[in-house]
Amino acid sequence: MSIVWERSGEGYYASVMGPSDEVRFHLTVEKYDDHWDWAVWRPGDNQRVAVNGIAETIQEAMRDAEQAAA
Repeated sequence: MSIVWERSGEGYYASVMGPSDEVRFHLTVEKYDDHWDWAVWRPGDNQRVAVNGIAETIQEAMRDAEQAAA
């Protein structure tokens, strides 16, 4: 699975595509104070049910989000 992160303002986002080019997951990473928040959710789901977490670096946040989407 190859995930391409794109920057939008201060945050980053990506989509995980399925075999039929449908979006399986949305991923976001955003800076908040001295840490990075990450979230993963399925299209159509409320973002309140997203899997999320906090990381010290952007690299850790992206890795954690990607692992949650796997």
